[in-house]
Amino acid sequence: MDRRAFAGLMIIEMMLAFGNTFAASFNMVYLFKELEMPIWSGPLYLGIGFTISIFVSLWMSWRPRLDPRNTMIASLCFLIGQYSLFLLVKEGWVLMMAVGLTFGMFYPLFWTPFNILMAQMTEKGDRGVTYGAFFFVWPLATFFAPFLGGLVIGFASYQVLFGLGIFIIAMTAIVVASYRKYIPKDQKMRIRLDAIGKRNVAALLGEGGFEGIFWTDYIIVAWWFSQDEIELGALFSLFGLSAGIMAIILGKVSDRIQNRRFFVQVSALSTIPCVVLVAIASSLGEFAVGMGLLEFACFMLPVFLFAIITDKLEDAKNDSVVGREYLLDIGRSVAIVTLMALLYAGVTPQVCFLLCIPFLLLSALAYEPKKGPVVLPVGTGHADQLH
Repeated sequence: MDRRAFAGLMIIEMMLAFGNTFAASFNMVYLFKELEMPIWSGPLYLGIGFTISIFVSLWMSWRPRLDPRNTMIASLCFLIGQYSLFLLVKEGWVLMMAVGLTFGMFYPLFWTPFNILMAQMTEKGDRGVTYGAFFFVWPLATFFAPFLGGLVIGFASYQVLFGLGIFIIAMTAIVVASYRKYIPKDQKMRIRLDAIGKRNVAALLGEGGFEGIFWTDYIIVAWWFSQDEIELGALFSLFGLSAGIMAIILGKVSDRIQNRRFFVQVSALSTIPCVVLVAIASSLGEFAVGMGLLEFACFMLPVFLFAIITDKLEDAKNDSVVGREYLLDIGRSVAIVTLMALLYAGVTPQVCFLLCIPFLLLSALAYEPKKGPVVLPVGTGHADQLH
């Protein structure tokens, strides 16, 4: 892949990040405020979605070949369908079930091919800084998108918000189609947990579990502190931008010293006191400070753990990506089900946030071998196709 493919992926990610967070930041808020759904049910559609994602990853692993271009366009169609459901369906439980299905199809069908293409652009000597740059696109977009989304709701309506989200995602699909000739096709991938290693399997399950709690519960906690969409949008926009800049810098450092495990452990362990700060916050201001510190601390975790897994399967990058997504989705699903059970039992959202801690400890188990990458036996697996 050449520079045009690299630029294309960055543009695609930026558009998706903006369009998705512009509307998705308020999905649960819409369920709570407009459809009067109980707090415990908020994460349900994500739990359904990530559970479906597990089986989609297995299907992709079973397929002889997959065309990332067609798969990514199909995934964006599912995302458009998701936001269309928010416009059309007014029964809360039906909406969550249907949105869970569309989200479960979108998530792996987009991110697994995208991350495969991203991984193929890297070598061990530049992987940390490249992954850091790609991961930085998301907080850069979310620095603006949720605030603008809150303004749209405040001055117009949720219907306008979701309609604009559909438009931006549709434009993203057009960009994917326009870059077809620069994106490689016919990719093979296999879930190979033995090659990832037991400790890294545990670390990825831990990362997924942390994300499952973090991605859902912080919105619920924020909703407890404020029900004003403009205020919530401003709050969501504050998180994570500085952390993205730091990840790029530390990615370059990790490429030089080749000790990514150190940064994974520092990120996981330094996030724990930030989780406690969020759990004990007594005001919106304290919550904002805790969340800002947490975003700064945890941002390095997925960047460097992803780099470790790709390093370990250097000759089979596709396998590292699909295996990673499979394990993350298992962790996310388990965590979200646990969170919903605790919320249903009457545990407060802030106390539930402490559930992040055991998953963070699990992610710190990541193992980075000092020897070379896994070499596939003759006749096993495949080499990544770059054309």
